[in-house]
Amino acid sequence: LSVTGNNISNINTDGYTRQKLQQTSFYAGGSDRYYSTYDIRVGNGVLATSVSQMRDPYLDIRYRSEMASVGANDAKLAGLQQVQNVLDEVGDGEDGFGILSHHFSDLLSKLHQLSDQTGLAEYDIQVRSSAETLAKQFNSYASQLKEIYDNGMTSFKQDVEAVNNILDGIRSLNSTIRKAEIHGDNALELRDQRNMLIDQLSAYVKIDVHYEMEEISGGLKVEKLTINLGDANPQNDAANTDRTTLIDGVYGRNFILHQIQDAAGNMVDDPSLKMSLTALVDAKDRVMHTIKKVGSTEVALDAKPTGKTETDANGVTTITVYEATNRKGPLLNTGAHKDTNPFIDTNGNPTDVEAKAKQVPLYMETVYTQTPSTEVELLDNDLYGSLQAQREFLTEEGEFSSAADLALDPNAGTKRGVVFYQRALDLLANHFAKVFNDANQGYYHNSGGNYADKAGNEITVSVNGVEQPISMANGLTAEQEQAMLGDPATYGNYIVTAEDGTQSVDLKTYLKDKGSAAGGPLFSIRGDTDAHEGITAANISISKSWAGGPQIVGSFLSEKGIGVASTDSSNINHMIVQMTEKMNYDPTTVVGDAASSSMFNGDFQEMWVNMGTLLGNDVHSTSTVLDTYYASSVEIDTSRSSVSSVDLNDEAMNLMQYSQSYNAACRLMTTLDSMLDKLINGTGVLT
Repeated sequence: LSVTGNNISNINTDGYTRQKLQQTSFYAGGSDRYYSTYDIRVGNGVLATSVSQMRDPYLDIRYRSEMASVGANDAKLAGLQQVQNVLDEVGDGEDGFGILSHHFSDLLSKLHQLSDQTGLAEYDIQVRSSAETLAKQFNSYASQLKEIYDNGMTSFKQDVEAVNNILDGIRSLNSTIRKAEIHGDNALELRDQRNMLIDQLSAYVKIDVHYEMEEISGGLKVEKLTINLGDANPQNDAANTDRTTLIDGVYGRNFILHQIQDAAGNMVDDPSLKMSLTALVDAKDRVMHTIKKVGSTEVALDAKPTGKTETDANGVTTITVYEATNRKGPLLNTGAHKDTNPFIDTNGNPTDVEAKAKQVPLYMETVYTQTPSTEVELLDNDLYGSLQAQREFLTEEGEFSSAADLALDPNAGTKRGVVFYQRALDLLANHFAKVFNDANQGYYHNSGGNYADKAGNEITVSVNGVEQPISMANGLTAEQEQAMLGDPATYGNYIVTAEDGTQSVDLKTYLKDKGSAAGGPLFSIRGDTDAHEGITAANISISKSWAGGPQIVGSFLSEKGIGVASTDSSNINHMIVQMTEKMNYDPTTVVGDAASSSMFNGDFQEMWVNMGTLLGNDVHSTSTVLDTYYASSVEIDTSRSSVSSVDLNDEAMNLMQYSQSYNAACRLMTTLDSMLDKLINGTGVLT
């Protein structure tokens, strides 16, 4: 009745497992017999042996396995949806287009207007204004993705701390349950708390849970709980680090993040988020040691031996103990126990009767090794669950992965976290800026295809006293280059000598000095400079020169007597073509050691749309997988609840059953009491 009442009172307690009284029919045996010719034996009632929990271990295993998949896909989807909130811009721009797509279209429109009105400063300003808005949109997206990354790092560290708290809690409960069992208490409520923590842990990392009985002393056994990582690494890992023990009875590990030294000498988190597990320690930080028997050998010794211990550089202690036997044997000068009696031959056999006759006590020499638990470095794929999903969201680069990344994880090229979208946005911004910077920097030439200065005068090279023009298409001829190399007095400033002694002519410097160079970078890494190496989505800006006035070169065509054709828009048209030109986007542009040399081929807007397509596909596939695992976990949890949860109807029936049993027992006692009273006080009485 007390057990049933306890169940009913905890019907709404989270994690409570229905308890059941274990009963056996009690029979004392021996002298507990009623007199009978047929030796009839009657039982002595019921014996309450213990109170147990109603759990299905198989359903626990299935549920925790599913929760690892639910946790992994839920964390992945949450991260991708944050990126989607930034980059998914359908309908946010004008005319139903996305914001960035709209700005690309607006820049193209402004270039068309400038092409029709080449030379008018106000149209150049409109192009600059459109380009500046586009650059700021790149900056905004980069800033928001950086915020997602920073928030993700904070959340990841908090989850690592939460996992460590769970592991510490399980270890502490193991210790308390162990003490309770030693004193004969099953500590069922503490087991409920432990099961709740194990369920929480299963969502963070894939685990295997094992229960076994451990002998304490004198045949007394208590339950020992062991939790290992759940073998998540698909690669053949000889070290088996993906099956590392997290909890071993009263000992447990914690997760730790690796740190590296930055340029300033400060210790910071490793950007690859490498992780390790601490050594197994108890609540007092005492390291667990594993004792293993190496082997036993029978040895003959003429003196009583003492045990010995030796510890190597790795902390492994070798323990040698001796146990006396009742036998004796010959003492020989071989092995590790040599004496001074020369009674053996070169083969180690006794050589005379005296040696054979010399009998000394035999001892059993047993060697043990005591190995301390050590820190375990986890490989890239050793974890599975929400912790690993968050880690991959913060580190996986997809097509920007290096060969080293692919060696650690063959699937790294298809895993895309927030870093991938940062890299892809950087690649688009860098490629866009490079195309326009290159298009706006060149050298004047005339209609004949030869380099000229701003006034239209051809740039020439003197060959045997004859001035020869320089072809824009072919550059210096071999004859012209040889003439320049042979005339250091005139062309010495343009001759370059390599380390191996070979010489060449720097044509670009020559043309620049002759007044042929025109234009400059349109985009830079900051608004106060023209420096344009290393442009990313976060730093792309209008160059200082363009911000200060007209900068776009309408044409590089320059004729003598006319100069630069102010109404010619050939270079503007070239820029317009570049806006719709299909180009290769090479990941090595922003990540030098990227294994792939091609991410996408298309124009700027198509590249942007491709990023959104990849994101949309990842979100959709992850959402579908999550729904499947979640439905499965709910079904299994329902099955678990049907076994472990308290049902008020069942408990009410138990109350009625136990109450009737109690009433019947009371009635039996009353009847027996009446019969005994009659037997004792009413038998043989004279009337």
